[in-house]
Amino acid sequence: MNWQYQRVLPPSFKTTSIRNLLQHNWALSRKEVHFLRINRSILINGHYQSINTAVKAGDQVNLSFDSANFSTPIPSFLPDSAANLDILFETEDLIIANKANGVKTHSNQPNEIGSLMNHLAAHLKGTPFHPYNVHRLDQQTSGAILVVKNPVLIPIYNRLIKTKQVHRTYLAVVQGQFSVPNGEISLPIGETLFDKRQRVVNGTNAAMAKTSYHVIQMSAHHSLVEIQLHTGRTHQIRVHFASLGHPVVGDPLYNPEYHSGQRLALHSWKISFPLPFSSEVKTITAPIPEHFQLKNNPTRKKFDNFDN
Repeated sequence: MNWQYQRVLPPSFKTTSIRNLLQHNWALSRKEVHFLRINRSILINGHYQSINTAVKAGDQVNLSFDSANFSTPIPSFLPDSAANLDILFETEDLIIANKANGVKTHSNQPNEIGSLMNHLAAHLKGTPFHPYNVHRLDQQTSGAILVVKNPVLIPIYNRLIKTKQVHRTYLAVVQGQFSVPNGEISLPIGETLFDKRQRVVNGTNAAMAKTSYHVIQMSAHHSLVEIQLHTGRTHQIRVHFASLGHPVVGDPLYNPEYHSGQRLALHSWKISFPLPFSSEVKTITAPIPEHFQLKNNPTRKKFDNFDN
């Protein structure tokens, strides 16, 4: 199958070569550019041009991708009901979904259903598109997650995430009060020897992790914090705040005060990302769960209930 893209370079575009446009502006790899070049699948104003040709504002760029050049298999997620699917933003290229607390990002077994990707497979059934996840949220974490619809975009968004051009902002309710309203946590996270599910600061095969936070509101025994991830380690937020003595409320792995029935108070609140083959950046916000509380919100009692 071929995937076609047509873009007109905006008035603000600075003249550069086709190669730079594709690799630096639009995050294509050298391999992907190579396939476009040898297949003569790059047209500028309707004509094939050398990869070193300059392009300028107002030029029309047409790209044609052959799916045979991508090794990613079509996802095999079984379509499940899309009735409760909460889609925050959708184009022909991607979806920002609001994942519910307790729902897996993706199924792990061939016949498994119930995950977000199963629901998205049902949503896209009958179209030429399929759901491909480029990042994930823990099962008990709610909120905004980005899913692409074709294999062309997988390596592009993998690179955009790696180069910090996709920004995710989280909200969490954690134990205790902070004496300093803003902070940064730079601690390596690795595996533990006793539980393969858990991670720990300075564990086995530890890799550096960086998290910054801003305290939005505090009650008698808890704090609502806004969090920015600068790296993407497993359980990074949960491990970092537990290491400070401020574990996330409702965390069965890292909060010693967890009790059965609590929901993990961690939410992917905002996600900012460039649209594919464009300089436009979108920011999508996921509604805040009812058991979270923001400053000046008239339903403050919901946040105070964490102290009961």
